[in-house]
Amino acid sequence: MIALGPADPRYPARLLDLRHPPDPLWIDGDLGALGGRAVSIVGTRRMTPYGARVARELATALAEADVVVVSGLAQGIDSAGHEGALAAAGETVAVLGAGIASYLEEVHGKRRRLAHAIRGRGALVSEFPPGAPAQHWTFAQRDSTIAALGEMTVVVEAPVGSGALITTAEARRLRRPVYAVPGPIGAAASAGTNDLIAAGAARALTGAEMLLAALGLRYATRADDPDDDARVLDALAASPSDPDALARRLGLSTTTLAAIVARLVIRGRIGTAADGRLARR
Repeated sequence: MIALGPADPRYPARLLDLRHPPDPLWIDGDLGALGGRAVSIVGTRRMTPYGARVARELATALAEADVVVVSGLAQGIDSAGHEGALAAAGETVAVLGAGIASYLEEVHGKRRRLAHAIRGRGALVSEFPPGAPAQHWTFAQRDSTIAALGEMTVVVEAPVGSGALITTAEARRLRRPVYAVPGPIGAAASAGTNDLIAAGAARALTGAEMLLAALGLRYATRADDPDDDARVLDALAASPSDPDALARRLGLSTTTLAAIVARLVIRGRIGTAADGRLARR
C-alpha cells in the first residue's frame, strides 16, 4: 500500500480536477489501473435483477475493450459492476468510504473475496488513512472521487435520494458526461435515473455499444467462442431463462455466461427482461 499526494507524478491526473483532490490518496494494488481509460459505474445497494444484469453487462463490455471500471464497493450495483469487469479479466478500481485496512477487517465472505480479487486485477483506493472507519459523511466524499476517476459516469439504478446521485452531480460539475439507464415507469429503483433523464441531466443509455461509441471505441472480445454463443442462443430459443439456471443447464460458470451474455446483448441477439430473465430477440 502506498500514499500519493497531488504533487507526485504518479498521482491520478483526473483527480486534479477536483476542488480538493485527496491528499494523500491511499492505493493498494496496480497504479497503472488509475491512469488508463476509465468509466465510473454507480447505483443503488438495493438493485433489482434487471439492474444487476445491466451493471454486469456494461462492465464486461468495458473490460473487453480495455476500459477500467471504477465504482464503490458497496453491495448492489457497485459490486455487480466489479464482478462484470472481473468476469472479462478486466481491470477495476474500488473507491472506499473507509480506510483500506479498516474495510478489509470489517467485511467477510463474498465481499472480502471480491475486494481481494479487485486488488489483484486493479486497485483498492481511499482518501482516508488505512485504519479510518466508515462514517456517513465519508461516503459522500468518496462519491466525488469516483466521479473524478472516470471519463464519464453511468448510473444504472438509483431511487430518489440515492447516494449515487451525488456522484452524477459531481460528474456534471466536472463537465464529464453522465449516462443513466432507463427503468420501468413507477419502479422505485429507477426513479432517480428516470428523473435525471427527464431533466436532461443525463443521457439515456441504450446499451454497451452506445457507451463504447461515446468513448470512441469498438467492442472487441477477448474470448469470443462461437460454439458457446450458439449454445446460449439455442437454450433461449424456447423460452426466457434465469441466468443462474441457464448457467447450470449449460455447465458454464456464471462469469463465463456473463461474458457471453454481454457479447450477445451488444450484438442485439438477446435482451434482459425487467425480471432479470434472458430472452432471444
